[in-house]
Amino acid sequence: MSKISCNIVKDMLPLYHDSVCSNDSKKMVEEHLSECDSCKSELDRIRDDIKIPKKEIEKNKIDGKAIKNISMLWKRSKVKSFIKGVMISTLLISFIILGYFLLFTWHITNVPIDVVEIKNVSELADGKIVYHAELTDGLSLNRIKYDMDEDGNFYLTPLRPIIKTKAQLPSSLVKGYDFFDIKRQEINRNGAEIKALYYGTPKDNILIWKKGMDLPKASDEIENMFQFE
Repeated sequence: MSKISCNIVKDMLPLYHDSVCSNDSKKMVEEHLSECDSCKSELDRIRDDIKIPKKEIEKNKIDGKAIKNISMLWKRSKVKSFIKGVMISTLLISFIILGYFLLFTWHITNVPIDVVEIKNVSELADGKIVYHAELTDGLSLNRIKYDMDEDGNFYLTPLRPIIKTKAQLPSSLVKGYDFFDIKRQEINRNGAEIKALYYGTPKDNILIWKKGMDLPKASDEIENMFQFE
């Protein structure tokens, strides 16, 4: 066999290294390598280039661990962000609902007495005081608060929410007769004597009745209106 050149052997070294050459070619390369230090060095270089250094492997392991830690941290951050988002959304919804009830359903605004007319105050046969109240501003009324001070003054205070709505007639609180049972209210307040009855607040009110005041007897029509079992 004629002697093979180094150039040919070097071209075959990658195939030899990967064991993809024929047996004859392998034998030929090995015979050449046994006599040629240059080609043997070239083979060593190929092996060094392909071989991954130990330090590089350790570095890759560390880098992989770092990437895994970053991934876990990112996932935890996403969970925290999600929980925070849910909490913020819940608070916003709660504020919206609270705001709605505060503005539209909580009766906290006093009705000014200049839009109230009290007339036809009289006394039923059983001693109850009956009166006709009318609100003239055309707005609704759903609640009247009962309150009494230390001096025996009793206040029927009409209240509205901050956002007012038009009255849906017929509504007895907006326009109609109502009664006040003095005896019942005194029992409810542990016998405290009621000396006067007002429609409104202590600062803005209309007097309905005061102790010692003579009230006319209610008509038969009004008596029939307040017949209780």
